[in-house]
Amino acid sequence: MEVLMLVIFLALLAAAYFFGKRDLLSPWFLLCLAMLTSYFIVLLNYKNWEVKINSTFVLYITTALVSFGVGALVIKKFSSNKLVTETISQRLSLKKELPSRHYPELFFIIISVAAAGLYCFKLLSDVGGSGSMSERIRHIYDSVVGGYSPGFVFNQCLELVIAIAYINTYRLFQEIYSRSRAISIVNLFIPIFIFIIAVMISSDRNIFLRFAIYFICLFTLFFRENTKKKNINKSIIFKVSLLLLLLVIIFFLLGKSKQYSSGILKSLGIYGGSGLYVFNIWVVDFEEPLLYGQSTFSEFIKVFNSIFGHIGLTLPDAQVDRFDAFIEFESSNGYVFSSNIYTALKPYVEDFGFFGVILFPFAIGMLYQKLYMRMRKSKYGYNWVLYCMLIYPIVFFPILEQLIRRFHLGFIYEVVWLTLVYYFVYGKINVRIEEKNMAKQPKIANNGGA
Repeated sequence: MEVLMLVIFLALLAAAYFFGKRDLLSPWFLLCLAMLTSYFIVLLNYKNWEVKINSTFVLYITTALVSFGVGALVIKKFSSNKLVTETISQRLSLKKELPSRHYPELFFIIISVAAAGLYCFKLLSDVGGSGSMSERIRHIYDSVVGGYSPGFVFNQCLELVIAIAYINTYRLFQEIYSRSRAISIVNLFIPIFIFIIAVMISSDRNIFLRFAIYFICLFTLFFRENTKKKNINKSIIFKVSLLLLLLVIIFFLLGKSKQYSSGILKSLGIYGGSGLYVFNIWVVDFEEPLLYGQSTFSEFIKVFNSIFGHIGLTLPDAQVDRFDAFIEFESSNGYVFSSNIYTALKPYVEDFGFFGVILFPFAIGMLYQKLYMRMRKSKYGYNWVLYCMLIYPIVFFPILEQLIRRFHLGFIYEVVWLTLVYYFVYGKINVRIEEKNMAKQPKIANNGGA
């Protein structure tokens, strides 16, 4: 079964690659690549985990990947292939697109320092405890797992820091590939560094992973748009591999900051591969009553009930815990690991069984193919930023559900802040460009409404 699963993964990856016309950022290809990478990590731990892949796992994983691809095919089949009319800002060259004298890099530094400072001070003063910084961060992590939140205002401070880091990253690539150097690269990096500090204090490494995915996808788009090579995918893969190495090291150090004891290889194995293998163990014994949406939409249900519960309007709530119970495993050679991370398929199975791995991946495939096609019709701009920001649930798929279970107010705040910061920088400038170009157009005489 182990070999069969590997062959299926490779076949689906090849199909997705050509379906997406060799685009490394097409959603079905990214999903198959993420699942195959996670499975490779499982195979690398073959002896320590005493890996035994069962037929139910093979069936569920294959069905989910095929269903996602069919959803993407439906959107591709029934969507127009014609490019949308470009705005004036999109017709401009990358260098001319840059709002060089208007980008508020110093303002963003001040806002990032203030917002991150308030957020970190709140966490450290509320639940930081005493001792070394790593001990205090560990205490914060344990408190967050136990349900602690710093409150609405301070959470928005973090969301603002995240949004500024994302837009600064976009601007950073504009500066690099336009070669304008109109803004100090150091000034652009400072809010990104502040963001990493805030993530470390928050103890939530998933925030950094989402940023890392955004960073890599955005780099790929800029590199592909501004590089003329025949075998450009080889260059992208090489450069992304170097970026991944750096990002993995930062991710590992963030884990060390909250006193994780595992080495880098064991950490990578547990985080990147154990979710998929634990699902393999869990799914074969799953015989619980179906929850019919209460697992997948657990966060949405909690938000809905908290808002409308006081007027007696509530949805059934199975009280699904955000953090699943750990599964402890010890092999015959004495190797021990524990994991509470499941693949995104777990809640779908809990809700609708086998039908869940058909329904949800199909719908997600449709959604992301639509986002992808909008992004491909753009040259730079907001659609690039939005797609790269929203692609992380696909990469996270082998690890845990990050789309529907995160579709709560926090997720909405992320998108809103990103949009506000983007249009604070680029929206008004694009309008001025359009007005300026429209003013240059010759006036057409009125010939009776012809």
